[in-house]
Amino acid sequence: MSHILIVEDEEIIRATLRRMLERNGYEISEAESVPQALNIDPLDNFDLIISDLRLPGP
Repeated sequence: MSHILIVEDEEIIRATLRRMLERNGYEISEAESVPQALNIDPLDNFDLIISDLRLPGP
């Protein structure tokens, strides 16, 4: 099973992507910021990272 990380600050977008991908058999992790994403798992554990291009913060 492929493991995908969604990094998105808007809850509704994260939830929509999660539901769509889980229905298609993907394992999903999610974060609302880059620092939070870095605390989930080493990034090389993910097969794909979907990230918002305009995340707030530094």
